[in-house]
Amino acid sequence: MSQKEQHYAPLQKVFALSVELAGDYASGYKRSLALFTGAFIAQGIAFCLFYPLLKALFAPTFVLGDVLFWFAWMGLFSLLFCVLKWMGHDFDYSGYIAEVTHDLRTKLGSALRNMPQEELSRYKTGELNAIFSSNVDESVIHMGVVASLFLQITVVPLVVLVVSFFIEWRLSLVMLCFIPMVIPLYVWKRRASIVEKSEFNEANASLEAGFIEYVQGLPVLRALNQTGKNAQNLSEAILHVKCVQGRGIDVSTLPMLLMGILIEVTLLVLLGAGSYLVDESLLALPSLAAMLVIVSRLSEPLSLFLGVIPMFDLMDSAFLHIKSILNTKPLECKEPHEVPRTFDIDVENVDFSYQGEREKALKNVSLCFKERTLNAIVGTSGSGKTTLIKLLMRYADPQAGVIRIGGADIRTMENDALMKYFSVVFQDVYLFDDTILNNIRMGRADATDAEVEEAAKAAFCHEFIARLPLGYHTPIGDIGGSLSGGERQRISIARAILKNAPIVILDEPTAALDTQSEVAVQKAIDALMHDKTIIVIAHRLSTISGADTIFVFHEGYLVEEGTHESLVGQKGKYHAMWSAQQRIKAWNIAS
Repeated sequence: MSQKEQHYAPLQKVFALSVELAGDYASGYKRSLALFTGAFIAQGIAFCLFYPLLKALFAPTFVLGDVLFWFAWMGLFSLLFCVLKWMGHDFDYSGYIAEVTHDLRTKLGSALRNMPQEELSRYKTGELNAIFSSNVDESVIHMGVVASLFLQITVVPLVVLVVSFFIEWRLSLVMLCFIPMVIPLYVWKRRASIVEKSEFNEANASLEAGFIEYVQGLPVLRALNQTGKNAQNLSEAILHVKCVQGRGIDVSTLPMLLMGILIEVTLLVLLGAGSYLVDESLLALPSLAAMLVIVSRLSEPLSLFLGVIPMFDLMDSAFLHIKSILNTKPLECKEPHEVPRTFDIDVENVDFSYQGEREKALKNVSLCFKERTLNAIVGTSGSGKTTLIKLLMRYADPQAGVIRIGGADIRTMENDALMKYFSVVFQDVYLFDDTILNNIRMGRADATDAEVEEAAKAAFCHEFIARLPLGYHTPIGDIGGSLSGGERQRISIARAILKNAPIVILDEPTAALDTQSEVAVQKAIDALMHDKTIIVIAHRLSTISGADTIFVFHEGYLVEEGTHESLVGQKGKYHAMWSAQQRIKAWNIAS
């Protein structure tokens, strides 16, 4: 048996989990459980009053007053049960569940904002979506209802059993023998349930990830005529969820069936033993009748016992996924906090490898980006260019070495403070489903409409925005497909201009554009680059030949640095790349 199968959440852990989930509302949740417990104690006592009630009804001399006395007490405890149970459900009915759900999602959002990018990149979008939606609901929504059902199934029979010992201890022993027989079924069901719930959560997360990937990649799949193949992958994910659910039903059915049989057998044994005791004049017939009525009344909730228990496993399994995010520690911010004096960037003896990778992505890299200079990073794919840029913005911390901005170690800066120094223009532009105005304003949240428009003019996108029916208030979601790559890129540059950070990183923003769009975007970039420390990741060397310093990377090493002319004269790696691109350019002209 696997380790996963052997470890299911004990009830005390489930209780602690529920209290942790309740957060600021934990006291209200505990109060709800206390009220439920009181309610079911009252219900158990009301059931036990069948003993004196039936005894009074079938007494040799019928006394109406005795019957009404016990009936009144039964009615009183029944009323108490209803009142306490209603008060216990206040945790559900007063909106606390919605508040707990909201708080939990808020904590998840905060955890994601502070999560190191390296950790965040390990999650698929669909997995995060499953955690934020279904896992949160599974952890919280059933807290009150499941707790109520569980307490009813356990507290009421316990009260009945204790009271019955004072009425007829021999039949109570028969009922007590029922409990050891339930334990193996309980363990069996829990072990099967925790495996099934864990498998289902993983399968469901994979399905959501696959579905989102399929929808996002549908234009590319259609272009490649591969929609059928990837639809088959999606169908396999759907079928896997179905198979997991089917296995869960199969393993759950038998223990629940045996539980039902056990309850019926216990009832028959009670009837047989009780009849014998009545025949031997050791038990009054009304007492036997009352016991049978009570046990019959309890048989239905007891039969649901194994059906309720898996809900705890569902909550536990879902919360494990949630805690995987909540427990992820943000990158440590060292003391004392430092503030850059200038905007030089110094990289000193940096080694870095990604999690799970043995090969280093950067190997003993040392370089300096001088303030207010144009710097280019070049190299083949996988040489370490993008990794270096990620480390500058603290995607993760290097295993060795240090990165400083203006003499200040970036590990001493809060993430928000560090990112104020950077504007980034990516090759692949992401625009949010909001208006053009708000997309540009994300560069600086407190910017006025006039400042946004000024940034748009500087990025040469005001003209095409003004032609739109709603201008700057046009929702991107309505026109995203009609914006050209150059127009989308200029909006992202306007965002960067508005931010006005002292360090600008350009990830080959014109690489995928046509010539006309490239000219427009290059004008926008020129406006962005004024009086800044510029770092460009370049693939086309002709675009960075005028850089103050060019850094050449190869297999994680910084192998060359200098101006274009000096590097070409060295006849090294840069010269080989430049010569190759010139030959391709000459070949294209000739053809």
